[in-house]
Amino acid sequence: MLQIMLAIKRKMGRFRKVKLDHTFLLLFIFGLISAINLTLYSLVDKDVQNWSYLLLLYASILFNIYDRRNHIAFVSKFPDNFIGFCLVIIPYIKAGFLVEAIWVSWYFIALISATGLALLASGFPGIKQFQKELAIIVIFPTFIFIFIRLLSALLSRFPVTLISAKITSFVLWYLGFDSVNQGTIVYVNGGAIDIYDGCTGISLLLMLLRVSITLVILFPFLLKNIYLPFILSFLISGVFSIGRLIIMALVVTDKPAFHYWHGDEGGNIFAVLSFLCFGAIILLLSPNNQIPLSPSNVTSRKSQPVSYSNVIVTISLIIILFNFWFYYSAKLGQIATYSFPHQIPLPGWQLTASEPVSIPQKEQNLPQQTRDMEAYQMEADLREDILSGQIYHYRKTGQDLTVNFYYIPSSSSLGNIQSYYKSLAFLPDLPKLIEPLEKINPKGYHLQFSSGGKNYLTACINSMGKSTATVSQFIAYFYRPYLNPSQWLNLFNGKQTLRDKRCVWGQLSLSKADGSEAELEAVWQALLSYWQGNFPKLKN
Repeated sequence: MLQIMLAIKRKMGRFRKVKLDHTFLLLFIFGLISAINLTLYSLVDKDVQNWSYLLLLYASILFNIYDRRNHIAFVSKFPDNFIGFCLVIIPYIKAGFLVEAIWVSWYFIALISATGLALLASGFPGIKQFQKELAIIVIFPTFIFIFIRLLSALLSRFPVTLISAKITSFVLWYLGFDSVNQGTIVYVNGGAIDIYDGCTGISLLLMLLRVSITLVILFPFLLKNIYLPFILSFLISGVFSIGRLIIMALVVTDKPAFHYWHGDEGGNIFAVLSFLCFGAIILLLSPNNQIPLSPSNVTSRKSQPVSYSNVIVTISLIIILFNFWFYYSAKLGQIATYSFPHQIPLPGWQLTASEPVSIPQKEQNLPQQTRDMEAYQMEADLREDILSGQIYHYRKTGQDLTVNFYYIPSSSSLGNIQSYYKSLAFLPDLPKLIEPLEKINPKGYHLQFSSGGKNYLTACINSMGKSTATVSQFIAYFYRPYLNPSQWLNLFNGKQTLRDKRCVWGQLSLSKADGSEAELEAVWQALLSYWQGNFPKLKN
């Protein structure tokens, strides 16, 4: 272990001897590009685990390039430099579309900027020297994403919540607490927690598995056995997740403490601790004195003087980075404001009244029954996600029709109508969802049910004006617009996003004595036609 730390110290000591030349400036430019990408990611995605993984990936690539700098031919010439300059700078000039289309543009921006940097370094003839780094930047995150999704689907088939509840209850009992387990519920200290998937160690496991794959591919010399990181990932994630569940169970009657450990703050603490523990064990079990050093017998190439193009690129990237820090930090990721119109035309119906809906603020206190903590979390999140609402009253020949609309810019429920009725009971005129029937219409799906002498129709309207009632139906429309090449430009200029999670949730109600279900469906079709051309804009 001591030999390893000394070898790392010798490595880091070499950075202090680097002179301000062409090679150093290129490495500095790579660092600036990484800092800009990480800044953008932190502004649009608050997932600390994903951000940390990107930081690890960029740092690993920088370390590899620096380690083999004596084997790279750095060449500075025109017009390669000019093309590289354009590829590095232009994508960051207007970063607004990165927010709305983050998942599709992220890989393109990384490929374009990395290619531009390779051209700045060695021109077109030497770009093949960086083929490994380019492949890692572009293909590696995609491979990790697919691998994690497949693994998540596989893990969902196992009773992870049930196993976590049993282990948590056993450990509490072993520590001397009066703990009782019933299914996924753990009773202790006069309270109870109901364990859901988000409370288990799956997220920690997926984070450590991504780090493990990175270690195996980029730093195999740190491992005696390539299976060791994967084994540690399962063990560490399991231990730390159970530890978090134990703390949550013990502080269940202390609402602020429970909210802290159940929320992002407590989760991030355990994520950092699990990562540090993982790294410490890997270093302790690494082979002694196996960190490869650049061969001493390699004659360092005479470094070229600093080129004007690289200086301009460096200054430009510094300006862009500071611009993101001090200006876009208040602009990026903001949801476009939207207020429903005072009236929506409905053929054959006369508008008699229209009033906006007052959306309650997110509550600060937790409910008494912690068993419902996941339902409460969903309700709190959805309260925050509902941007605006409007209730319309129509009349026709003695018939009274009520139309409720709510704009949900982004929601983890993804158009799941039944979860809306379960978690958003605080909204006005919201009945209980009793035995809903799913029906198909020419423009999608909707639910119909009866309650309190009224017929109801409800569905989620997506940005294309299609109605859905379930998560699977909602996400089925995610990528359909982009089968049409005419929509591609809208994707890249920020007018549309690849996975548009926005939903206008609608509910129609009509007295059973006044109208039939078929009449409700006819009204719904007319409203869908309206929203096809009047859906809220993605940007202000």
